[in-house]
Amino acid sequence: MSVATLIAITLGCIAWSLWIRRVTWSCRWEVAATLNIALQGVAVFLMSPWASETIGHVLYQLTGKWNVEDYIGHDAYIVAASAIVYNSLGRLQDDNAMQRSFKQYVERPATICIPVLLATFWMGNGAAVYRADFFQVPTDFWLSAYWILLCGTLLYLLGYGARAMLVLRRDPQSRKIANIYLFASVSGMLACATRIVTSLVPALQPIENGRLVWVFACACGAIFALASAHSWRIKTRWLTSSRH
Repeated sequence: MSVATLIAITLGCIAWSLWIRRVTWSCRWEVAATLNIALQGVAVFLMSPWASETIGHVLYQLTGKWNVEDYIGHDAYIVAASAIVYNSLGRLQDDNAMQRSFKQYVERPATICIPVLLATFWMGNGAAVYRADFFQVPTDFWLSAYWILLCGTLLYLLGYGARAMLVLRRDPQSRKIANIYLFASVSGMLACATRIVTSLVPALQPIENGRLVWVFACACGAIFALASAHSWRIKTRWLTSSRH
């Protein structure tokens, strides 16, 4: 299966999920899950070769730097992963405790990471070398630092959310959806781990060529989207039946 097909399927799953969950934007306890799906969609779209060949050229004319759309997409991934944690913590802690934990362990690290990412992106091959697929840009010191920082942050956020899901799955009613979310989180973590390894071992880059990262990243987005849509449909069925 080509990367373009993977991306198209993933974006289709995300669009369908957002349609199913369209009323949740005003629902306090569901909006974080919906935001996660939307931001993963933005990230996948901006990282796609099509975006690089269109939006990327426009941004280059404005900034004089290549691959800016990919950097924005990676920022969207960080916020999406933060939304996963927010959604998980909201099901385990009271509001005050959840806000404290989120600010200390999620919001602060993510806020620090984004400007540091911009600096490492701007100073190295990330902004100087154009490829339609950013995963195929050869790494130098700064781009390797960029990938390690980005993927390390995402591993931390996804791991933090997965830990909360392990607690949530103890509840029999939540076990099935928690297991699916865990699987999606692990898929995202595998994408990050693969990118870190290829950054540290440049000889592997032409062999992997971004394919495994795309497979795991798209699986993460599609599974989260489908699971969230299914979860919301179950809830709406239960609410509808309880009124009759």
